[in-house]
Amino acid sequence: MEPELSVVAFRRIGWDRADYERWSDRLLRSGVAFVTPTRHRGETITRFAIVSPRTTLADLTAILATMA
Repeated sequence: MEPELSVVAFRRIGWDRADYERWSDRLLRSGVAFVTPTRHRGETITRFAIVSPRTTLADLTAILATMA
């Protein structure tokens, strides 16, 4: 496979910086993912930087499910 970098930025309505930081810390501690908060136009959001060609839609769906 050709290497490819995909970055997707998004927000969860109702979350603030502390919510994103707790979520990010929990994912990292559990070894599920390394997803970091970032800022866009003054608002804290999160982003996925997908670098592995082995990343599947199921992987991304499982990570997003942890935001519930």
